[in-house]
Parts: sequence; structure tokens; C-alpha cells
Amino acid sequence: MSEPAPLTPEQWARVRLLFEQALAQAPAERQAYVQASGEAAAVQAEVLSLLLHTSGGQGGFLAPGSAFAAAPRAAAEAAAPPSAPAGPPPSRIGQRLGAWGVVSLLGAGGMGEVFLAQRADGAFEGEAAIKVLKRGMDSAAVLQRFAHEQQALARLAHPHIARLFDAGLTPDGVPYFVMELVRGQPIDLACAGLPLAQQLNLFLQLADAVSHAHRHLLVHRDLKPANVLVDETGQVKLLDFGIAKALDPAAPGATVDTAQRPFTPLYASPEQVRGEPVGTSTDIYSLGVLLYQLLTGQRPYGREASTPLEAARAVLEEEPTRPSRLSPPSADSPDRAWIAARRRLAGDLDNILLKALEKPPERRYPSVDSLATDLRAHLAGLPVSARAPSLGYLASKFMVRHKLPVALAGLGLLALLGGLGATAWQAREARLARDAAQARLADARGVMHDLVFRFADSVAYLPGGMKVKQELLQDTLASLQRLAQHSGDDPAVLSDLSALHARLAELQGNDNSASLDLPQQAKAHADAAIRLGQRALPQRGGDWRFVNWLSRAYVVRAQLLRGQAPPQVQPALAALDEAVAVLDKALATTQDEEGRVWLLGGLGSAHITAAQLHYASNQPSLNQPPAALARFAQAQRVYEDLLKLGPTLKRMDEKARPEEPKAGHYVLHQLATIAESQAHIHLRNDELEAARASALAAVSRQREVVEQDPQAVNWRDGWMAKNNTLALVLLRSGDAPGALFAAQRAREAQQALAASEGPNSRWAQQVPHVLALQHGRALAASGRHAEALALYQPALPYFIQADKAAKGQNPVLRRRLGGLHTWVSRSQWALGRKDEARDQASAALAVLRPLAQGLPAQAAGYRDVQLLLADALAWAAPLQPAQAVALKKEAQLAYDNAAAVAPLKADSLAAQQALNGS
Repeated sequence: MSEPAPLTPEQWARVRLLFEQALAQAPAERQAYVQASGEAAAVQAEVLSLLLHTSGGQGGFLAPGSAFAAAPRAAAEAAAPPSAPAGPPPSRIGQRLGAWGVVSLLGAGGMGEVFLAQRADGAFEGEAAIKVLKRGMDSAAVLQRFAHEQQALARLAHPHIARLFDAGLTPDGVPYFVMELVRGQPIDLACAGLPLAQQLNLFLQLADAVSHAHRHLLVHRDLKPANVLVDETGQVKLLDFGIAKALDPAAPGATVDTAQRPFTPLYASPEQVRGEPVGTSTDIYSLGVLLYQLLTGQRPYGREASTPLEAARAVLEEEPTRPSRLSPPSADSPDRAWIAARRRLAGDLDNILLKALEKPPERRYPSVDSLATDLRAHLAGLPVSARAPSLGYLASKFMVRHKLPVALAGLGLLALLGGLGATAWQAREARLARDAAQARLADARGVMHDLVFRFADSVAYLPGGMKVKQELLQDTLASLQRLAQHSGDDPAVLSDLSALHARLAELQGNDNSASLDLPQQAKAHADAAIRLGQRALPQRGGDWRFVNWLSRAYVVRAQLLRGQAPPQVQPALAALDEAVAVLDKALATTQDEEGRVWLLGGLGSAHITAAQLHYASNQPSLNQPPAALARFAQAQRVYEDLLKLGPTLKRMDEKARPEEPKAGHYVLHQLATIAESQAHIHLRNDELEAARASALAAVSRQREVVEQDPQAVNWRDGWMAKNNTLALVLLRSGDAPGALFAAQRAREAQQALAASEGPNSRWAQQVPHVLALQHGRALAASGRHAEALALYQPALPYFIQADKAAKGQNPVLRRRLGGLHTWVSRSQWALGRKDEARDQASAALAVLRPLAQGLPAQAAGYRDVQLLLADALAWAAPLQPAQAVALKKEAQLAYDNAAAVAPLKADSLAAQQALNGS
């Protein structure tokens, strides 16, 4: 029988996380917890195997056979660092360290030696690099600090970060670390002689790796060429992540001489040299030093420094030389290649490097992502944030990228004006002049279309860029309207005007993405786009670009109609049906594959919005779940067809702006969103098995997206939301361990987003309280009521205040608040706080009774509210014996009201039967 394939580093990360979380469960519940996790079978098998060999369920985990699990205990028991051996250090060759056997010496440095090792326990075949630290590194303190970092380090699953597999003590008491073996050369050597674009692309791989770690709240603190290798396939691998922090003498409890602080002076930041606290800006500075050296072959300062002290002084006192003004490395006259290389750095790259190398941390880039975005913008010929975004600078960047179209535009417009003037002054040649003007108008229209639209889309990604884009589009619209006065009813001009209005409508009023939130202006532009588009459609129906924008105008109209007071759901649905009709017709004739991608994307979006208009529990809808499921199924088929156009999606991504989401990732995200929506509808119908299948499919799809693009905020937000939905489904299914696992993953995603997006973001302000509902219930269902209350306590005043601000008119808020009162009451009662529990039960009824009475039976959330009220009444009955009979009778009525909308099944039916039997 063949051996099972070894786990990948990404799978090991999942093993580590699931193992840690399983250990937190009661021993009898661990197997069920793992099996409910939704992880791959190989990951579950590895975790279950580890649990079988775990004594007492304590300690940490890095890999099978790990000596690291006992490291905290070993560190605590060590009275002092091991004393130096009397003789020479023992030979490591042939020594067994944990599950690894040492084969040969790979190299030696200031912190110790690095050996080639092979897996020796028979679990699988593989090689690794083992770093054995030199004596004097205070092994007990090192391992204790490293133990505290293990859970975070275990989650660093990134293709450009060399994985840390294991850690422990050698038989003679010296700390060692087992890392992924990387065969390659330092990045500075790998970049030597490469074109500038290839050097930047290698550096961007490194930036992605550092950014990934920063999102997991880890800082490298020793970025230098020796720690960044490039393998033979051109892939960057960052080494030693986490080890620098473990070895840091400034960590709590450390007593090592500060001279041994683990950083390299010429790549260190000023705050490191001064011994001040460090953060992500420290790595940004070191990345700046490293990039400067890659692009110039020289250091930004301290080029004459020959000692660590001189290097440290240079870091603190010398300003970096502007890269394009560097003196040649020798006194000889520089060759032309050297001069050309310096010139290529002038402008944007000068500014990018100098911004990364600012001495005060607050003047550097705010994140590695922002540094990488500027580099990608430079590669694409787009404006960068390191330069002030003046209109002249933005226009110059566009002109450099589009020299010929800009020249043609100028000539065409001048010729057009001359032609139009001729028609006024030379009546006898009116017909010939008009024809010539029409031809020049067509040329100018085409150039203007390309020039202004692309320029406007580029500007939109800059700070304040959405307003700049709006002004550009409005100016262009006014110009095109003036030109159109001479074109009659030219369908090409009408289609361009329609597309301009549609762009403005989406910019001002699209409620599914960032917009300027100007609904009245958006409505006017959407109506104009549709009116002009209908006039152009008979002749321009084969132009997929025009049809794409016309369909988007219909979608914006539908969104605005849904958002009116009162909501206009049926007219909104009619607008979407119009969008679907024009898209279907264009798809029947369009052969261009890129055009088919855009049209299919628009069709899928229209079906999703239509499905939400048929049923959505948190926004106006027709309360028609079967029709919604049918439209979601249509959308699913469309996006699955899109996935089949993989090569086209890839080509489109290569042409897209760096900051734009990848087309393939967007398709997967939409499929995940469809599955999540289907799960909610199945829950509403008490179809728990179908809801579970859909929720697991949503999480699986979203995981694919996040793994392929771990930096995108939208995808990470989707991962959080879909795990929260899965937690809700598993709670309804009675799977408390699985629900807790999913809720914890949602919470971890929220915390990472709050850390990366800042304390004023919605992930730091509102989202934690929303997630507390499912997370707290999962903890309570696991018997951990005190922990549940710790989550409920800040959430309760948040929802009370939000309900007051909405004047009790937001049914979704009221529903959440009423449910939360009930769940708080349950946990208080379980902890013996009976008076408080009764108060909370009464508060739940005070919220849910008027909500249930005020909602019409045809409202989408009516059934959910009736079930919440029934649950609250059934819970309150034994807490208030004098009113128990009346409360149970009222609960039965609420169950009947819910059943009148859709028959009770599964947990809802069981709850009703329990009420009758109690």
C-alpha cells in the first residue's frame, strides 16, 4: 500500500490551529470537535493521531515528534542556562534532534550553525534545515519566549515564508529550530544583472511575505539579504521569521547583554539602534534599505562604515542619498549602463525609497501593503502615493503610458474644432465640412473614451480619488454632450453618453461597493443611462462594453428603488429583468472571450441582486424563498461557466491594475456568497442538513480565495462572515464544538482585520459585537457560560444604543437585541445569577413582543421573529412560575404563527414539542 502524501506547509498550519483548539475542549469532546471542523481528511487524521499521544491535553504543538511541546515546562524548570561544556562542542553530524537526523553542516554564523537534516521517525520523507544556536543565548529564556509565540507562528502559511517546523533542546541543552530547507542564493546576488522590473517583482514577493506576517501581528526585525533567498525557480523565501523575536534580549524577563540584540546594524531602523520599542514600521525601514541596495548596488548611507559602531552611527545621523544622484562606485568614469540605471530611478523610485527610509517612523509608509502598492503602480506606469497627486503629475503619468493616443487626441480635437469652425464660416461647403467633422468626431470620441475613462479609473484608487473621478467624468460628459450636438442621433455617441451616465450612477449610488452615497444624483444618471442606452441598443446591442454598462445602470436603478422609503421591490425586480434580457441577448452573439467574461459577470450579479429581492432577512424583499433559491441557482451556473474561462480570466488579470481584485478570485468569492445566501434560506425553512452543506461550501470556496490572495480585505472579510454563518448553522444543528470552532475562526479574522485596518474601522467598532452573538452562544452551548457573558457584556449596550439611535425602527437590530437578552439570561441563570437572569428574560420579551406584533406576516423576517419570541417565552416560563401557563400559551401561539409561514421542522419542531410536553 502506498504511503500517504506528506502534508503541505499550509496543511501543517491547519493541523497546528485545530490541535490547539481541540486541546481546549474536554477530552471526551475532542474527537467530535475535530470531525466537525470541516478540515480536510488528512488534517483531521493528523490531529486525531496527535490527540491520542497527548498526555493531559497540555502544552503546545508544532509538528509530530516535537520537543517544543515541553519547551515551556523545560524553561520553567531550568534553574540557569546550561553551563558551557568543558571540551569542544559535540559533533552534530548523525545526532537525532526530535524527529530529525542531522546529516551535514550547511553553514555557520554569529548565532550558531545550520545543518541539513532528514526526517528520521518514518512519518514521511523530507529534508529540513536545523539552526543550532551557540551557547550563551540563555536557552531557557529563549525557549520560553518562543513558546509564547508558537500559536501565532504556526499560522504563518505563506508561499514566500520558509516554514518553522519544530524547536527544542539538543541533548546537551542547546536550543535548536527546525525550518524548511531552502536552496537558493541571497536576493542581492539573485538580482544582480536583472532588469529593473524583474528586481522589483522579486522584491514584491518579499513584501507580500512580510505583509502576511504583519497581519498576524508578527515583526521580523532582521531583514537582510542573507535572510531572503531566491530559489532556482525564482521564488523568494524569507527565513528566520519569529526567531529574531525569540532571541531578543529586550523581551520580558530577558537578562542578556543588550550588545547581543539580534539585528544587523546596516539594515536596522533608527529605533532598533536606539533600543526603543519596535513595530511594523521597523520592517518597512529595513525593506527600504534592502530595496535601495538591490536597485543601486550600494547602501543608502554608511558606505564607508567598517565597524558596527560606525554603521549604527550612520543609521542615526546620515540621511540617505537620493538614489538617482548616487556617485559612481569607483573613481573611474561610469559607463553608460550605470548612468541609465540611475536615470531609471529618478522620480517615483527616488520618492518611494526615501519615504520608506524616513528616520521618524510616522513619516514612513503606514504599511508594507502601501509600499508594495506604490511599487506595483510604478511598474504599471500609474501614479504613486509617494508623490503629491497633483493633476499635472497624474496627467503626465497618463501621457507617458499613452503617448500616441494623447497626441492623436490633441490633433483630433484641434482638427475637429477647425472643422466645426469651417462649417460656420463656409456655408457653401457645409455638407463636406459636416461629413469631415463627423469623421473627426468619431476619431476624437474613440481617443477621449480611452483616455478619460482609463485615467479616471486610475485616479479612483488614490486618496480622495473617487471625488476626482466624479469631476473628471462630469467634465467629460459635458464635453461629449457638446460634441454630440453635431452628431445627431449617432448610436456610437449615444452609447458613450449612456456609459458615462452609468459610470457616474455606479460611482454615486452602488450599495454593493464603495460609492459617494449620493442617491438622488445616482438615480438621475441611471435613468439617463437607460434612456440613452435604449435609443442606442438596436444598433449597438453587439457592443459588449456598452451592454455591460447599460446592464450596470439597470442594477443601480434596482438598488436605489429597493432603498427608497417605502421600498419599491417589484419595480426593482423589473429593472433587473431588463438587465438580464440585454445581457442574454448580447451573450448570444458575442464571440470575444473577454467580452463574455464581462457579460457573464454582469449576468451573475443581476441574478444575485434579483434573488435578494425575492428573499433577504435583513433588507426589503418579496419574502419568496423558493424564487430566491431559483435565482441563486441561476447565478451559480453563470459563475461556474465563468470559471471555465480560466485562461481568459488570467489574461485579463495580467492587464489589470495591480490594486484591482483578480477576476478568478472574484468569481470564487461570488460562488461563496451564493452558497452562504442559500444556507440562510435553508435555515429560514428549518432545512438544517441543506443549510449545513451550503454553509460548508461557502467556507470552502472562500478559503480558496483567501489562500490565493491573502491580502485582499474583501476576501478576508468574506472569510469572517462565512465562518460566522457556519457557526449559526451548526448551532441550529446542535453541533456546539463545530460551532465554536467556526466562531473562533470568524473572531480571529475580525481581529486581524481590526489590526490591519485600524481602530476606527468597522471591524474594530461594530463587527466584534455582531460576532459575539454566535461566538457567545457557541461558548454557552459548550458549557462555558462565564466566557459567553464576557462576550455578551460589551455587545449588549452596543445593541441597546444602536436600537435607540434607530428609534426602534430597524427590525434586524431589534431581532438581534431581543435574542441577545435571552442568551444573556440563559448564561446568567447557569451561573446562579437568577435575579439578573429574570430581568434579562423580561427585557427580551419587551423587545420581541412589539416587534412580532408590528411586523406584517408577509415580511421576510416575520417567521424568524416569531421563533425568537417563542424561544424567549418558553425560557421565561420556568423563571416566572406565576405566569408560566400564560407564557407557554403565548409561546405556542408564536410557534403557530411561524408554522403558518412555513411548516416547523428539525429544531423548531423539537422546541415546540418540548413546550407541549413540559
